[in-house]
Amino acid sequence: MPSYTATKDTGLGKGVGEALFPEYWDSVLGENLYPNLYFYQFGTKRTIPRNFGNTIKIPKLIPAPTQVTTAITEGSAPVASHISANFASGTMQLFGGVYEHSDLIVFTALSDVIELSLRDLARSMAKQMDTYTRDQLSANGTVISAGATTGYGSTVLAMSDIIRSVVQLDSWDNPRPADNHYPTLTHPNTIYDLQNASAAGSWLDVHKYGASEQENLYTGEVGRLYGARFVTSSNVAKGVVSAALLSGQFNKAGASASAFSDTGVVTHMFAPDAYYCTEISDLTARTYIKQLGSAGSADPINQRASVGAKAYFGVVIGEWADETAKRYARILHK
Repeated sequence: MPSYTATKDTGLGKGVGEALFPEYWDSVLGENLYPNLYFYQFGTKRTIPRNFGNTIKIPKLIPAPTQVTTAITEGSAPVASHISANFASGTMQLFGGVYEHSDLIVFTALSDVIELSLRDLARSMAKQMDTYTRDQLSANGTVISAGATTGYGSTVLAMSDIIRSVVQLDSWDNPRPADNHYPTLTHPNTIYDLQNASAAGSWLDVHKYGASEQENLYTGEVGRLYGARFVTSSNVAKGVVSAALLSGQFNKAGASASAFSDTGVVTHMFAPDAYYCTEISDLTARTYIKQLGSAGSADPINQRASVGAKAYFGVVIGEWADETAKRYARILHK
């Protein structure tokens, strides 16, 4: 059974004499991190190269004020158009944690304390990273209220709200994903409402998908309905909305932040490139296993060992102020 003595980590990701073990622990981290990253899977991934700072920059062309393509007369040169670009940017964030174990635990534990610690750290980090992504998205995006009301919709999410959101994203000239369904993230209770309210044959459970569709499921996917593929997570925004999130479209029409006290749930529906996420790789997510006594004089009689993990992660919103098209919708409902 793997133990603290199986590897001596140098802090560089390769153990001395036991190079395979740090790679194994990194894989344990990844195996328990990815399945719990619900928002991450919908973001367009961007690799952050070494020595380029901690800022993510996404280049994008600024839309021309007039149409740049025209019908061309044979033999005549077309009129050249000017083009310009800009950058959207975001700052890398650091997530992580450490478990410290005494020598007594290391020597007497009935199970592998390293693997148990890494599994728990990975799940905790995934929730931190997903919450961070959720909060960035909750300050942007176009609000659609269930039942066509203002603020939080007065009703639970209905099929008509899904159709309205899909049509709204289509009307902004967003390209649909290859499967023709916009990924939609919502709370498990909302899935219950949709499944119970759906007309006969409208809701399609995930286990009824075709063979090729079964091979490309999202993490947490449960079914689809009217142009939307639903993923369920309890970590969507819910409850009383805090004042920090009451900027812009989150506020009720004509109401101040202090007057807003509605409760409810936010369902997110995404078009392609709605937001960008740092790709999680061996450069951005690592494990750190420290042996008994590795602290030197700070641990003079080898009483403390530790298991740690960290990940660098960043999010950039794909909606820019200089474009009319919107990339995602936040549906507010009970």
